[in-house]
Amino acid sequence: MREEIEKKILNLLGLASKSGNIVVGQKSLRNYISSLQRRKLVVFSSDFGESVAQIMKKCESRNIPYLKLSVGKEELGKYIGKGTASAVGVINETFVDGVLKIVNGFVSGGK
Repeated sequence: MREEIEKKILNLLGLASKSGNIVVGQKSLRNYISSLQRRKLVVFSSDFGESVAQIMKKCESRNIPYLKLSVGKEELGKYIGKGTASAVGVINETFVDGVLKIVNGFVSGGK
């Protein structure tokens, strides 16, 4: 994923965080993945550990879209106002759609 696209995604995650529309932490992410919310998205740092890899596997088994960024957990944490973050779940569906629109624009050749 291009750096420009990741920067847009990170900025959007920062806005989502400021408005209280993300979940961080393994227990919160597991609850989020199991919740009844229709549209979900989980964003992973590049350097997550084995326990967070289990969350990615849960996403795969439940067909929940996820992104793996090239930034580390320190940088992801910085954008969302936390110390570090290996994974972030996006609660608000408008933010989910916004991130997916950025990604789909990149995939389909848009800028």
